[in-house]
Amino acid sequence: MNTVSRIASAVLAMTCLAACQSVSTEPSAVTKVTSTTSFGMCIGYCKTTLEITEKEAVLISEQFARGEGADLPLRRVATPLSAQEWQEIAAAAAAAKIDTLPDRIGCPDCADGGAETLTIVGPGRNKTVAFDYGATIAEVQPLLDRVRALRARMQN
Repeated sequence: MNTVSRIASAVLAMTCLAACQSVSTEPSAVTKVTSTTSFGMCIGYCKTTLEITEKEAVLISEQFARGEGADLPLRRVATPLSAQEWQEIAAAAAAAKIDTLPDRIGCPDCADGGAETLTIVGPGRNKTVAFDYGATIAEVQPLLDRVRALRARMQN
């Protein structure tokens, strides 16, 4: 192998190593998890957005405007998270293989079955995937289970 080939191989190896390290599986690499649910053919509170950060979870419920009487106020519920609860959510998010998923799975809300999105944010990582409401997505299922349970707890 000549000198140019060796240098090119070394540069390629360092580039690959840097790229491989850019997606961390450490919980500290996750700064926010956001989950939405929405239903197109709906009256009332048809969309929810759950934003989860280290300190709290905020659930916002809103109405899709549908003609006369579309005047429900925005509802906002916030709850503090314990350090343990955040660590569990962050660990599930860090371990999720969301980057391997396409941006859209199936046909969310096409047959009026509702849609969900899941977003994981962290340094060098911001990925959202949309899918049918209630779907099982193996690559992110432990995180989905935690997020859905938190949403249900906050809606009650």
